[in-house]
Amino acid sequence: MLRREFLGSVVATTLSTSVGYFDTIISITDGSTFPTGSSGNPFVIVISRGTVNEEKILISSRSSNNLFVSQRGYDGTTPQSHTAPSSVDHVLDALTIQDMNRSTYDNEVNLWMAV
Repeated sequence: MLRREFLGSVVATTLSTSVGYFDTIISITDGSTFPTGSSGNPFVIVISRGTVNEEKILISSRSSNNLFVSQRGYDGTTPQSHTAPSSVDHVLDALTIQDMNRSTYDNEVNLWMAV
């Protein structure tokens, strides 16, 4: 799994235009605090968090207010259309947490076994 890019100071924003089910570019109102993905590490956003329309999306990079999609319906959510001005935020995904748990556990087992 590629390392994820995280920033602790991202300010939630909104969609500046509606997003169709198959769209691979997402335009947001203000992307200035979002990660850029410039290090080659993707990041995860959530649109309409806490609603029946919630969708997590893996983003490969950002240029200004445009987010470039790597995978729609990420982290167990379903791809769907979203209308502007739906909320958009940067989030931690379950896959990253599970990988960290697995790595920590594996390292502890290896240490215990003196491997």
